[in-house]
Amino acid sequence: MAALQQMKKGNRMEGKDTNRKKDTDTAIAYQNKDIVSKLFGDRMKGKPLSLFGLGSNLKVVDVRPTNIPIVQARELRMDNLFELEDGSVAILDYESAYKKANFTKYGRYIMDVIDRYLREEKEPDIHMMVLYTADIEEAKASMERTACRIQVEASYLAGVPSEEWMEDARKRIEEGNITDEMLMHLVILPLTYKGEEKKQKAIKDCVDLAKQIPDKEQETFVLAGILSFTDKVISEKTRQYIKEVLGMTQVGRMLMDEGRQEGRREGDMERARKTALNMLKRGDSLKDVAEILELPVDVIKSWEQEACVVV
Repeated sequence: MAALQQMKKGNRMEGKDTNRKKDTDTAIAYQNKDIVSKLFGDRMKGKPLSLFGLGSNLKVVDVRPTNIPIVQARELRMDNLFELEDGSVAILDYESAYKKANFTKYGRYIMDVIDRYLREEKEPDIHMMVLYTADIEEAKASMERTACRIQVEASYLAGVPSEEWMEDARKRIEEGNITDEMLMHLVILPLTYKGEEKKQKAIKDCVDLAKQIPDKEQETFVLAGILSFTDKVISEKTRQYIKEVLGMTQVGRMLMDEGRQEGRREGDMERARKTALNMLKRGDSLKDVAEILELPVDVIKSWEQEACVVV
């Protein structure tokens, strides 16, 4: 706790170096959405999309990476990408505001997913699903142009009996009568409230309830889900509170460990990227570089393109 307070105040005293290092590791881990999304996504396997309130009972059978590398040195990232039991794929994004510009984002998601699967010689059907917070009661579900039509399957959290869900969760946790539906209610409950203040309070309440779940797998599912799904609405003050809470739980230690491992992996990839660019500069072919570094040609090519854009 003291270490987190020192970091917040920006203490730069040399005698605090050890505490500052721990805080930096923790901050990196908790801010890495990839980690919490993976923890949450892995525990969605075997569960139906109807738990989100979406109009589908299909179950998730696998979870795919959600990042979309863009040549212009930036990256798009969808909230969830699920493979379903009927062979189709569901892209799931959640929104706290309706914007027409979101359709261009969804279009990029869809085209990237199509491209990704074509590279694997697969052509699954694709669902673009959007879960709207209680702030949005109605939104346009499609955008049409002569060249294309982008269609989303929308679900709305407006009108959800938030207090009933919260009380039901408290009761079930006390009685030990925990269901997948109740766990998902805890994950998305903060998004069922209108207004910033109520959302932040609900996040804290749901985190506190999750801490009381005796099954650590279920606790991990809820805490990772809350972090993932409140990413777009959480305040820095509430985020700091969750960091402090998670630091004392099993899932907190898991996130920190995975964060450190991810950092090491990112360091390895950065070294590989620099090596690849040096090899390309001296005239080695994409194929030769890929074979030597044991990486896909597409990865080497994207690094080359990014380098050209930066220059």
